[in-house]
Amino acid sequence: MELPEVAIPSYKRTNILTSKTLNFLSSVSYPAEKITIFVANEEEALEYYRAIPRALYGKLVVGVIGLMPQRAFISNYYPEDSILIQMDDDVKKIDSSVPFLTLVKNAVERLNTRKGGLWGVLPNDDKRRYKDDTTTHLTHILGSFFVCRNHRDIHTTLTQKEDYERSILYFKMYGEIYRYRGAGVSTTYNKGTGGLQEEGRTAKMEAEVNQIVQMYPEYCSRKDKHGMPDVYLNWRAKKVDSPSPPV
Repeated sequence: MELPEVAIPSYKRTNILTSKTLNFLSSVSYPAEKITIFVANEEEALEYYRAIPRALYGKLVVGVIGLMPQRAFISNYYPEDSILIQMDDDVKKIDSSVPFLTLVKNAVERLNTRKGGLWGVLPNDDKRRYKDDTTTHLTHILGSFFVCRNHRDIHTTLTQKEDYERSILYFKMYGEIYRYRGAGVSTTYNKGTGGLQEEGRTAKMEAEVNQIVQMYPEYCSRKDKHGMPDVYLNWRAKKVDSPSPPV
């Protein structure tokens, strides 16, 4: 089975990208020629060319600034209906007793059933939560690492909660979301510079939580977590008013 392409959006974080996501992919022997880094502009591209060893990736592409526009750029860059891995630049590892390449192959097999178009793992590496099974109901697939069937007409409109919206949109299209519960993403949330770190993030989170609840009331509700506005996805939701998945 051919392994999917890996797309990594990154902004002003050459050291983090090299030491974390690229280092992890190299450690699990993911083919470097299948890894593409997407940066915001030509100036960033020059910095990345200078700072990152060429052996760690295949291509570097100048896209656009901003996570939401960059995700759309990435989707348009790859062929429609192709299977694609997207990873953030600060993933320490995908923690699992199953080898990463095996995980990816299992994801591809699931997506090839065409009953679902989005696959992921647990959003953290708390091994106490691990179970060797895969759920199919509506659930949150973390934006830091996911495998998807690329559909250019799936557009997220949010920044802070874009991964929740993506989960909903794929569920609306297919009626199933795959989350393997025997693995988790090891990353550092809301720290460092570059990337998504910005002033006023809490206020934007508040606005986006309210927005996504209004946009998709059948699929989610507001449920604050640790004093922060947050989203709860309705795992009992059913696919409604959806076109048939592409074949």
